[in-house]
Amino acid sequence: MRSRLRRYRDDTGAMLVIALVVITTVALVTGAMLTHGFTNFSTTVTLRGVAGTSYASDAAAKVALNNLRLGATAPGWTTPSFPGAWTNWVYTNNADGTGCFGATGDVPDDTLELNGAFYPKTGTQASATSARVECSPVPGTGIFGGGAGVGINDPDPTDAYARALTTIGTSGARQGITVNPLGTGGDAPLPIRGGVASKSFITVESGSLVTDGYVRAEGACAGDIVAGVDDNGAEQRFCNASGSVPVPATPTAPLTSVPTYRNAADYAGSCEFQPGFYNNAAALTTAVNGCGTAHFNNGAYYFDFVDEEHGLQNVWNITTTVLGGDTTSDTTIPGRCATPIARNSGGGVQFVFGGTSRIQVQDTAHVELCGPTNGGSPPMVLYQQGTGSTASPTTLTDVAAATVTNMAGSKIDNLAPSAGSLRDSVAAAGGATASVTFSKNNNDAGLDLRDFPGLAAIPAGSDITSAQVRVKYAKSSAQPLSVTIKDQSPTVNLPAPTIVAPDDTGWASADVAAPLRTSLQSGAFGVTKPTVQLRLLNGTRNDTLKVDAVTLTLTYVPPTLRAAGDVDFISDFGGNFHGEFVVQGATWAPHGFVHLVPGSFDSALVAFRWGLVALGVDFKAQPSQQFGYPLVSIPDAGTGLGSRVTVVDLKVFVCVAAATCSSGGTHALTVRAMITDPPYNTSGTFDGIPEPGRRRIEVLSWAEQH
Repeated sequence: MRSRLRRYRDDTGAMLVIALVVITTVALVTGAMLTHGFTNFSTTVTLRGVAGTSYASDAAAKVALNNLRLGATAPGWTTPSFPGAWTNWVYTNNADGTGCFGATGDVPDDTLELNGAFYPKTGTQASATSARVECSPVPGTGIFGGGAGVGINDPDPTDAYARALTTIGTSGARQGITVNPLGTGGDAPLPIRGGVASKSFITVESGSLVTDGYVRAEGACAGDIVAGVDDNGAEQRFCNASGSVPVPATPTAPLTSVPTYRNAADYAGSCEFQPGFYNNAAALTTAVNGCGTAHFNNGAYYFDFVDEEHGLQNVWNITTTVLGGDTTSDTTIPGRCATPIARNSGGGVQFVFGGTSRIQVQDTAHVELCGPTNGGSPPMVLYQQGTGSTASPTTLTDVAAATVTNMAGSKIDNLAPSAGSLRDSVAAAGGATASVTFSKNNNDAGLDLRDFPGLAAIPAGSDITSAQVRVKYAKSSAQPLSVTIKDQSPTVNLPAPTIVAPDDTGWASADVAAPLRTSLQSGAFGVTKPTVQLRLLNGTRNDTLKVDAVTLTLTYVPPTLRAAGDVDFISDFGGNFHGEFVVQGATWAPHGFVHLVPGSFDSALVAFRWGLVALGVDFKAQPSQQFGYPLVSIPDAGTGLGSRVTVVDLKVFVCVAAATCSSGGTHALTVRAMITDPPYNTSGTFDGIPEPGRRRIEVLSWAEQH
């Protein structure tokens, strides 16, 4: 009994229970740990795949940014098949036929494919990842402002400025579009932003004409022309297309009447020219070229020169710096006047040309004209007057002076009237006379005649086409009797009078049109202006002079707005223009031929910045024209960052475990980057022109897509 009880109280079996509990617990914990470890492992593998996609998109964006920085020197860059200077090419949103990454053949390339083993497989991916980067310019940036296809779909084909360049000449030498981009090998592109249209021909003599708009010609096209494409990718170039170019509708004229007359000589000292009417090309040329910088203040100017009517030329010849509009603190052109393209309000200049008035620029000319803002519509800067005619001439016949006095000074012998006043004695032929007998040798005698009726009514700026002072006189002196307009030249000696008996005096005439014309330019006529001076100088003792009558006969043409004639409207002198001619606004020259041939590699610049309508054009451009300013352009609506800054959006698509990524994929990243030109550091010979590897690229945003 006791032995049995001892057996019941033995703890050997308890150890087995404990062992079983321990084993069971360990098994449960180990199982749980193994399950958790497997879950963590699976999660890690999955996250590695997600991270790989993110890393692949980051890497693709960085490759694309580097390609934008390197341009033509980037790995794998292929020279396009169309002509152009591609050695130092970089993307600037130029209409040179290329995209962000150059061109494939003659098709712009805005997509960068990174295929094959671009990024190694990660996680559960079966193979390496490919990627694709799609690039697009941000509107308002780059040379062409991001406005692809400007002038392809005109809302109104007759709108003068729905396109960049329009020529309407169809006959003679002043017609068509002739361009000749200059450069190494003759393959430089000449950029135009917007549509190009000619009612006759388009000839590209060397290099290529490139535009992001359409090209239309009713005549033949010759040479290399790169036009924009429509929404279906078709190039919009149409030549020998009869009737495809309507004559643009005439824009609103800046002037409805002739403004206040201005004498250019009045501004020679200040070099601050004021709005108004200028009719003397020679005087304007002299006054402007006497200035280091001639500034034309805001307002409308009417240039209707009459030099040709008097044997000269109606040409304003510029050899110095000419600025029009509000000036800025900049010291170089373009930028010295405030462009209406880059501001919402502000004044500017409008130059209206009548008749055959025109501009010629010499090698040393530096011209920038800025128009007034116009609510987003084209601000007119250069305008050929479209309507109007020369006014009918008015003639004043044999008018006599209201005031007559003897000349003043020492050694004077005065003329005395035979009856009545001195004025009455010479007002009309017959009756009383004025006479003198010289009292000493070398004495003088003469009359001052002024306040001629009708002269004060002649409008300032009128053209005096003829003027004669008629004198009925007789003299015994061997010295001539002369006529002078006071303060003017020349002095005109009267011929011997024709005396018909029994009269003892006879008539003779002096042509005074030129000095009277000059006198009128300095201000309107009045009581004392003009003064006709009748002189016999250095007479001999006992010489006699008798004057019976002095009259003035004059014909003038009052100023009017005159329709412009067909002329070489803007031209250089000898085809060697080294300066700048920049129009910040629209140019309307339907009767004008524009001929500008820059002759300098790195400084000459010609730019019409809000469209050009002309009879015809002949342009040449140097490689420096490639960057910053197209030859002719239509700006984007609104303002952007300017031509020296190009902003692009890069969309990155990742094709996981795919050998190629030409389409589809996951949109994993969007990057906006800003490229600034020219480089911040000096870049040698091509300083100021974008250069591969020397561009500043800033990432404006880096947004992962989810």
